[in-house]
Amino acid sequence: MKRLASSAVFVMTIVGVLVVVALILSTGLGAVGRYLGLSGITWSFEMVGILFLWTTAIGAVLSEVAGENVSIDGNTSTSGRNRWFRIYHNLILLTVAAAFLWSGKAMLARTGFVPTPVMRAPSWTVQSIIVFMGATLAVIAIARIVSAFRERGQ
Repeated sequence: MKRLASSAVFVMTIVGVLVVVALILSTGLGAVGRYLGLSGITWSFEMVGILFLWTTAIGAVLSEVAGENVSIDGNTSTSGRNRWFRIYHNLILLTVAAAFLWSGKAMLARTGFVPTPVMRAPSWTVQSIIVFMGATLAVIAIARIVSAFRERGQ
C-alpha cells in the first residue's frame, strides 16, 4: 500500500511539474504575443488561468500529503502524538473533501459542457479541479483514519 501511495505522489508531482512548465510557457507566449502585437494568442491567458488553478489544486494535495498544508498551529501542535486528534483532524478533512465532491458534482452537472469564453473548451476542464481535490483529499483522510485506528497502545 505504501508503494502505491508513494507512486501516486510521484506521478502527481510529475504532473504538477508539467503543469507549472505549461503555465510558464503559456504566460511567456501571451506576453510575447502581446508585446509583438500578434493576434490569435489571447487563448494563452485563459490557459494560464486554468493551469494556475490546476497548479494550486495539485500543490494543495501534495502539501496535505507532506503534512505542510495551511493549518492553525494551536490545532496541530499535538497532532503528531495523539491519534484521537489525528482522527478528529482527518474527519474534518473528510468533511471538507465531501463538500468539494458534492459541490463539484453539482457544478459539473449544471455547467460542465458550457464552453470557456476564448478557447471554447468545455468548462469541466476547470470545474473538475474541485472534484479532483475532493476525491484526493478524501482518499488521504480515509487512509489516515484507517491508519490511526490500526495503531496499538496509544
